[in-house]
Amino acid sequence: MAAPPKTALIVIDAQQEYFAPIGKVVLPQGPARRPHASIFAPGSPALEIHGDARPVAGEPVVQKHLPGAFTGTRLEELLRAQGIERLLIAGFMTQMCVDTTARQAAHLGFQATVLADATAAMAVKGPEGETIPAEHVHRTHLGSLAGFLAEIKPLADVAT
Repeated sequence: MAAPPKTALIVIDAQQEYFAPIGKVVLPQGPARRPHASIFAPGSPALEIHGDARPVAGEPVVQKHLPGAFTGTRLEELLRAQGIERLLIAGFMTQMCVDTTARQAAHLGFQATVLADATAAMAVKGPEGETIPAEHVHRTHLGSLAGFLAEIKPLADVAT
């Protein structure tokens, strides 16, 4: 029987920006964001990693500037150097950075598993101006990744 693939957890954009009271792009069920606030401002405390996701000593942190965590970063190099074959992907936003990173991972030959209950989306405006609720955005993007590009699982199904 073959050994299980060497796995890494990728936590995307777990920044204070998404959490009250510091953040201005607060996730659903959180307090409303402040109007006319600057988001993701360099040097802002909102860019700090949330305490619940803070890396332990020695864990690499890769700073990205575009939705895909592989674009213009050393992420692939770090993963390949460690012999990583499978990625568990968590973080924000399902419809943007999680989706893009999962697709990139599949294109690069990694096995990608998106942790459905460790990711979140926000409501978006549809093409006709209607609001698409956060839960619909989340489920639709997970559905579009499921099967061909990534496994979609709850954290409990992969936690050991």
